[in-house]
Amino acid sequence: MSKGSKDESSPKRSQGLLRRATESRPANILYELWKEGPISRGALADRMGLNLPTVSAVVQDLIKAGDLIEEGFATSTGGRKAQLLDVNPKRGGIAALEFSSRGVLSASADMKGRLQNHVTWPFRPSMGRAAAIEAMIEAVESQRQFLKEDEGLELSRIGVVVSGLVDEDRGLSLRFPRFDEWSDVPVVELLEDHFGVPVNLSSHVIGTTLAESIFGRYKELKNYVYVHLGPGLALGLIIDGYVYRGSRPTVGEFGHMTVDDNGPICYCGNYGCLETVASDWALVGQAEQALKDGVQSHIPEHIDDSGVITPAAIFQAAEMGDRLAGNIIDKAGHYLGTALASVINLVAPEAIVFGGSMAEEGQRLIKSVRHTMKRRGLEALEKDLKIDLCSFGPQAGVVGAVAVALHHHYTSFEEKEREPEE
Repeated sequence: MSKGSKDESSPKRSQGLLRRATESRPANILYELWKEGPISRGALADRMGLNLPTVSAVVQDLIKAGDLIEEGFATSTGGRKAQLLDVNPKRGGIAALEFSSRGVLSASADMKGRLQNHVTWPFRPSMGRAAAIEAMIEAVESQRQFLKEDEGLELSRIGVVVSGLVDEDRGLSLRFPRFDEWSDVPVVELLEDHFGVPVNLSSHVIGTTLAESIFGRYKELKNYVYVHLGPGLALGLIIDGYVYRGSRPTVGEFGHMTVDDNGPICYCGNYGCLETVASDWALVGQAEQALKDGVQSHIPEHIDDSGVITPAAIFQAAEMGDRLAGNIIDKAGHYLGTALASVINLVAPEAIVFGGSMAEEGQRLIKSVRHTMKRRGLEALEKDLKIDLCSFGPQAGVVGAVAVALHHHYTSFEEKEREPEE
């Protein structure tokens, strides 16, 4: 290869992706513009390591097909302003679903990934498997109608993230935490048969980690950890710019690290899992037992209309100086911080990003986690570590579902539009 020429057979790796099965040039260009657009043809060629005439030829075909649009101009640097490119956001519509302990959360998005029409469909495991499936179908139908009637868009793809174990290759939700009736549910098949569009399924933590790596504040980092704190505890890894997938559906099961050999038995059958001592339901169980044993606390004063102790009541009581609530949270922070110190020592991340209901509500919890990580992590690794909250708050799950759907849409583009002959 001559000096100054570019190797067009090996585009630069884009950061923050699941590993992609395609090197189709149109797919790679669409993917780059989805993530980084609007940008000019010249900037696109530089980012991808391609020659400008090659990029221009593919771009022209994609514009003719309606997949790309020209949108505005770059800031002038003295010469002619460069035309900016982006994916066509009106090419179709996405329905995004999050199925978790919060219920079925849904939203709509255009092909750029901009969300709207957030809706929550309450659900409890006691309602059963059939009710859960029906809620998911109703949620998608509601978003399909919104896209058609309010946005003038046809539903083109569905993205779903589900708590628990997921087999993406077979489209199965294998197991949902503390929902015994939910086992090997063919989510992809059920929704594809009903709506007739492609469906992409991922675990909650993989989806939210992907969303953080593409849309989040730290998307330019190549190595960091996403930690989900809620009824379940899960962990996603960005390694060398890619979401780590592992070889089994169990990847990310942070909550089932053993932290106390003499701890409570977990629903997985093991003793002393992190989830048994530091998840939100573990905190509630500890508070209920302490109150039953006669410990004085103001936690009951913060109970909502449900009449039962919630994690929010514990966090609120701790903020008001309640000793029991504070000790429960600090103990959970100790366990979490100890486990995360081991993760820091093992993978040396640039940042740790916390998401989930406990992260959203629990400033004291995160402070306790940080304190323990600082004491137990190797100083050289912990010293410059960035620690922050998730970029998307309570919407992280549906943002993750959109990220999963659009990731698959743009990486499978060659199925619809083959690269033109040269």
